[in-house]
Amino acid sequence: MDKKPSIIYVIPIILIAVISIYFSNISEADVISDLRYPKNPILTTEEQRWLKEQGTLIYAADDNAPPLRFVDMADHQYKGVVVDYINLLSLELGVKIELHPLLWEDALKSLEEGRTDMCDMFKSKERSKHFLFTNPIYNLRAVLAVKSGNKEREHLGNMSIATQKGDYVNEYLINTYPGIKIVQVDNVSSALDLLLIGKVDAVAGDEPVVLHQIKNKNAEALLHIKEAPLYEEEVVFAVPKSKPELVSIINKGIAALKDTNQLERIQQKWFGISAPIVQVPDYSTRIKYILVIAGILMMIIVGMITWNYFLKQEVEKRTKELMDSKHDLQITFDGMTEYIAVTDLKLKIVNINKSFLDFLRCSKSDVLNIYCREIFKDFSPISMEKMILDTIHLEKNLEEEFISRNNYYAVRTYLLKDSIGNMKNILVVIQNITKEKISEKQMLQANKMAAIGQLAAGMGHEIRNPLGIIRNHSYILSALYEDERIIRSLDYIDAAVERANRIIDNLLEFSRLTDDDKRWIHIKDFISKIFELEHKTLMKLNIAYFIQCDENIKLYSNVESLKHILINLISNAVDAIGENGSININVFSEEERIVFRIEDTGEGIPEDEIEKIFNPFYSTKEPGKGTGLGLYIVYNEVEKLNGHISVTSIPNRKTAFEISLPIDNKENAL
Repeated sequence: MDKKPSIIYVIPIILIAVISIYFSNISEADVISDLRYPKNPILTTEEQRWLKEQGTLIYAADDNAPPLRFVDMADHQYKGVVVDYINLLSLELGVKIELHPLLWEDALKSLEEGRTDMCDMFKSKERSKHFLFTNPIYNLRAVLAVKSGNKEREHLGNMSIATQKGDYVNEYLINTYPGIKIVQVDNVSSALDLLLIGKVDAVAGDEPVVLHQIKNKNAEALLHIKEAPLYEEEVVFAVPKSKPELVSIINKGIAALKDTNQLERIQQKWFGISAPIVQVPDYSTRIKYILVIAGILMMIIVGMITWNYFLKQEVEKRTKELMDSKHDLQITFDGMTEYIAVTDLKLKIVNINKSFLDFLRCSKSDVLNIYCREIFKDFSPISMEKMILDTIHLEKNLEEEFISRNNYYAVRTYLLKDSIGNMKNILVVIQNITKEKISEKQMLQANKMAAIGQLAAGMGHEIRNPLGIIRNHSYILSALYEDERIIRSLDYIDAAVERANRIIDNLLEFSRLTDDDKRWIHIKDFISKIFELEHKTLMKLNIAYFIQCDENIKLYSNVESLKHILINLISNAVDAIGENGSININVFSEEERIVFRIEDTGEGIPEDEIEKIFNPFYSTKEPGKGTGLGLYIVYNEVEKLNGHISVTSIPNRKTAFEISLPIDNKENAL
């Protein structure tokens, strides 16, 4: 019984003695030496030998691109975000890296000729002919600066744009907008000077550089940045093709700096946020604290042993309750129909629900610790990533809507904090709101059609009054005159009045509000009235139409639904034809069903798009000429009538829609 307490006291004493001996053997000089000249376990022996043979590495880049890299005219030192990163990379790799500020085009040329060893830049097909590239360091956007108050041109290709010589933005603009007028200068500052005096319409360049130079020139009121960036690309280090070994070495340095978030600290420094100062720790003071803490721990351990047994059972009980609660929460989490994922602050997936996994068609083990952009690839991944980053930086919940693959999604992000209020994870909830959007648009369209119907009915009744007056006076004039020419003219007037009456009757018939009740429809007469409404448009476009339908064919169905189906299909046929073509509607009976075949001589539908045309918001028309809901509505109306719809098409020749509807016979049919 007495041996157990003695062992408890001896163990902490031995632990304190070992710690004291260990720290007493560490000299301050050794600590400082390790901090200034760290050993490099990340490189292989061959890589270290190669670096030693190379000697000093040379980094050459732009001398006037603040805040990324620039020569400070106050002290003539080369400074900037990338310069600080290079210095850290030099320490991480254990090799000296000289910094050579040059004109950008000279920096590229010296790297291509092998006079320098590395430079940060965007990757491109053209540059890959001369350089090898490392893993990405950071992302950078290119923007367009224009004069404030000037009306912006609709197309970028019509503008004259000033850029920096050798910059990737030149290659991008030439490939994207062939024929664009580009004025190349030595740096962004000179480009902005041309913009301010009206020599060019805009300046294109890296976002932080353009913003810094505008502020430096006090031109915030004169110039502004267009909202949409030209592009956002990854920045890498480029090395000469003659030194492929250097790529692997730099990649290891980049990975090591990324693990310690060094780039974030550099950016905090240069973008105005206070950064922590690294100091050499005072190990003598630390040893004192360790000794005090060790003594306290010893007393705590002795005390804990006395009541550990009593807590053990309570801990087990609470642990079981916690596990049960966690299990219940996970079941609830997996049971939600929304797509839900949880990321850490490095944007890696730490949890995901079953609905999301079913959508991705993979298991949870396949996505855990994966960067979020990989699993959000179907939901505008760059925008999703930016939204999560904004949630972290702004420390508030966000909500946005995205359109992806003809579907609308509402995306909401929530901050998850630990028990003391520190940000821990980000909860991302993705909800498919396509049906709500469709219902909203259909309700809006229904309200519009109801308003148009009421307006058409009012106009029809008002127009009939003057038509009645014309008809009455025509009758009076025919009784007063017997001249053949006057009689003939009056006949023309009567015929025109009669034709106007028929048009008004047709308009009133199709504008009349109906419910979901069914009635017998004379198909040929019904289709003829639809074409009468489209007669003016068809005649103007020189489009002929033919109706092949027996006079006795009738269908017991909903008038509104059938009207929607035929009007949408005829309207689509007119759009597909454009001018000079024909629409042929063939209606026939087939096994207790009525078959409608609507064929046009339009441009047709490509084979790879036929299976998509009934999807909501899918349209092959130019922007502004279609909502993408027409054929979706047709498909749903046919389904509501217990019918079937199919489509065949020959590109550049014809398209045929075939609809089969049940006749729904009634014993009292006329």
